[in-house]
Amino acid sequence: MLRQHRERQKKLLPLFSPELRATRMAFAKGLRDTFIIFTLVFWVSISFLYGSGYDSTRYIHEATTLFVNMDNSTEASSLSRMVVKAYDAPGLPTIFDQTGNKEFSSIAGIKDAVWRGDYWNAVVVNAGFGERLQGALQSGDSYDPTTAMTFYTEESRHYFKVAVVAKAVEAALTGVEPEFAKAMFVNAVGGNANETNAVIDRANPTALVRPYSYTVDNIAPYHFDMSMYILSVTLSLCMVVGSFIPSNMWKSIEEPFFKQVKITQIIALRFAINVIWAFIICLQATGIVFAFRGPSWSPSVGDFFAVFAIFLLNTFAFTFFIDCMQNWIHPKFLLGMYFTTLFVNIAGAMFGSELNSHFFRITYALPFFESGLMLRTLLTDGSYNKLKFAIPINILWSLLWWFISTFLIARKARLVKVGKMTMANVPPPPQPTEEEEHKIDETVGQAAVPAERLPQSSESLATLSIAGRKHETIYTPTTSASSAYLSESELPSSSDMISVRDSESPRDHANRRWHDQSQQHRYADTGHEEMSDIEIEDA
Repeated sequence: MLRQHRERQKKLLPLFSPELRATRMAFAKGLRDTFIIFTLVFWVSISFLYGSGYDSTRYIHEATTLFVNMDNSTEASSLSRMVVKAYDAPGLPTIFDQTGNKEFSSIAGIKDAVWRGDYWNAVVVNAGFGERLQGALQSGDSYDPTTAMTFYTEESRHYFKVAVVAKAVEAALTGVEPEFAKAMFVNAVGGNANETNAVIDRANPTALVRPYSYTVDNIAPYHFDMSMYILSVTLSLCMVVGSFIPSNMWKSIEEPFFKQVKITQIIALRFAINVIWAFIICLQATGIVFAFRGPSWSPSVGDFFAVFAIFLLNTFAFTFFIDCMQNWIHPKFLLGMYFTTLFVNIAGAMFGSELNSHFFRITYALPFFESGLMLRTLLTDGSYNKLKFAIPINILWSLLWWFISTFLIARKARLVKVGKMTMANVPPPPQPTEEEEHKIDETVGQAAVPAERLPQSSESLATLSIAGRKHETIYTPTTSASSAYLSESELPSSSDMISVRDSESPRDHANRRWHDQSQQHRYADTGHEEMSDIEIEDA
């Protein structure tokens, strides 16, 4: 057994043998194409991913801050002027002073404006601030500087972008504190240096040192911590990968369907499998979200179905999109297209669109962005509610890709049936023309084979096919050895192949002949012709 193994190994060719030159060249070409494609995919995907989240402070002026002074005191007016002036510095949102606007005359109205997403945040000077400060400075009353102002924010718009804006606003508000403390001390002394000690003695020290600060009120906290946010993105990734499965499944079973089943039935079957698989994937993803939801979120049954519906719309859009690509794109570009689409959509889900460079705001239209928006609205109990835009956009994407995929499947089925396209979305190998078929037929009978090497059935129709040579013979066996022979130079060696076929029509014979020649053209560069084993098949 070991000896047989060694003999078989001796017959194998080494990697760099001349006979394998054509094979090595074909492998190198495929390797080159794969390297180029995936290098482009890598740079496009990484560039989009990093570009979407790069330096949001460049466009932070597009964020908006609602400012309202709800206290009519002199101290509150002085603080308001300082805060509004501080927003003139670069790297801060645009401030809108709505003091006196009846729409924002109550805390509820201000919170509602931020909750709806009309403003990124709000800064409010609280009512009674001036009176409390004066009491602390003049009578030494107890004083809490954080009651002076409230900073209202929410995280449902987008966790990362809101954090960038909130950090800039808090830095500006903190920067006002020293200037306002100095102004309040000068005002308490009244320009009389002799009163300094008296003011210090009677005033509350906290009011002198820090007459103003602020409290942060996050009216729509994001329920998931960072690990859960990453998990939610990972689940979205799993949904996209899961949507590849039904499309890839067709590679092994669609050819007989395309050639033998009605086109309408093919379309209906693909649609049914895609929908069923989307339901299965989304139920699994929803179950995982609920299993690892964390202690801060207590979802209801309605939340379960809402999350399931969000995932389902997202999966439909991607499943039908991948269906389109599979029935349109050349196979060697498919995987690169999948990865590029995946990374672009993940960038939209992770970094959003607001405050991005203008090019990267195309993520507004991506299914992942809309799904992430709907998910955040759900997890924050309805804040920044853009469902009237997000739901129709994902529905339109799903319908659009389904319609296009239906058209492409029908087109491909028709072309496959008539032999104008293969299942790999490429044209079939060229077929011989009538003139070429005629030239091939002229060679029939020009070569003979020794009778002792042929089957002796008078009813057999055989074909001699010598791989790598321009010989093919249709013959009727006879008992006379002199009537069928090859010259010594043309005699097939033991590595030649002779195949006998019954009832082969002239056109089938010509097509097979053309195919054999096209398969052997790659050996032309080697300087010699390949030979294969002689094989005789009786009818």
